[in-house]
Amino acid sequence: MKKKFRCLVCGYVYEGENPPAECPICHAKADKFVEVTETEGVKAWADEHRLGVAKGVDPEILEGLKAHFNGECSEVGMYLAMSRQADREGYPEIAEAFKRYAFEEAEHAAKFAELLGEVVWDTKTNLEKRIEAEGGACEDKLRIAKLAKAQNLDAIHDTVHEMAKDEARHGAGFQGLYNRYFKK
Repeated sequence: MKKKFRCLVCGYVYEGENPPAECPICHAKADKFVEVTETEGVKAWADEHRLGVAKGVDPEILEGLKAHFNGECSEVGMYLAMSRQADREGYPEIAEAFKRYAFEEAEHAAKFAELLGEVVWDTKTNLEKRIEAEGGACEDKLRIAKLAKAQNLDAIHDTVHEMAKDEARHGAGFQGLYNRYFKK
C-alpha cells in the first residue's frame, strides 16, 4: 500500500512504501520527509488559524484585545471618512492612502475578532446572525431617517435612509447565500 511523504524543506510529495533517499527537488535526505496523514479526504494541516484562542487568557490581555478590536473598527470608518474629505479637497492620492489604511485596519479588526472568538462562528451561524443583524440595522436606520425627515434635516435623512437600504441589500445577499448553501 502506497503512502504519501512530504519533504519538510520544499513541500514535494512522494508516493511509495518509504520516503525517497533524497528529494528530487531540493535534494534533502530521507530524514526530512514526514508521512502525510489525511482523514477521509480532509487535509490535516500542520497549523491553522483558530477562533477564540484568547479565551481564558490573562484578563488584562483580554481587555486589551477587546479595546483594540473596537479601536480598529472605529478607525475603518474614520479613515474612510477622511478619504472622502481628502477627495473633496482635491487630494486623490491622500484619499487613496486613507482607503488602503482603512482596509488594513479592517484586517487588524478581523484578526482581533478571530483571537477573541466572540463575534465569529461557523459560516452557517455567521450568516444567520448577520441576516438578523442587518434586518435590525435596516429597521433602526429607517427609524432615524424618518425622525430626521420630520425635523427637516434632509442631509441626515437622505444619508441614513440610503444606509438603511444598504443594510437591506446586505441582509438579502446573506439570505440568498444562506438559502443556497444551508437551507434544506
